[in-house]
Amino acid sequence: MKKKLLFGLMIAGLASLNSCGNANESEANENATDTTATNAPAETHEEESTELAFDGVDKGDYTLYGHTEIEPNGNAITVTEMNDSIVNSGGFEGKVNVNIDEVCQKAGCWITFNNGEAKSVRVFFKDHFTIPTNTAAGTEAILYGKAVVDTLSVDFQKHLLDDAAESGKEVAQEEYDSITEDLIETTFECEAILVKK
Repeated sequence: MKKKLLFGLMIAGLASLNSCGNANESEANENATDTTATNAPAETHEEESTELAFDGVDKGDYTLYGHTEIEPNGNAITVTEMNDSIVNSGGFEGKVNVNIDEVCQKAGCWITFNNGEAKSVRVFFKDHFTIPTNTAAGTEAILYGKAVVDTLSVDFQKHLLDDAAESGKEVAQEEYDSITEDLIETTFECEAILVKK
């Protein structure tokens, strides 16, 4: 059992090196695997955490991607209300209406949206599920998950530039050189997303 767990952790570590996902999320997933390994077989945990329940499911005017079924009804809040929740309680969990600014062009495994104060909020999809890379800027979406204040390391910020370069965007060396310290920003850990058609 220990050999299987160690092998599984090694594979997960290698996979995280090649993915577009949040480095902090990868560390958290490894820690979660360590914790649950004493209570359940590693194979069961791996299957449960990576199984995608909704991969382009029609929801009327929207298409659903992610792990949780959500509906495009009126209980999603605005970005301003989300910001207020973060200021007042240190975070937010639930549904929020956004307009997509940017989609990861390498794999569609993250998006950004404007927080209403001219700053981008990066959205990381749980277990690195993806949406179509051709999703246009300005597309309406409903996110379900939680917003937190997070630290993006220098290495991870440069990884995001690498993704942009690999997808064909011209990235100047000056952009890499300007990244000299960790960045503290709001990020959104997304469990599911409804993308407007």
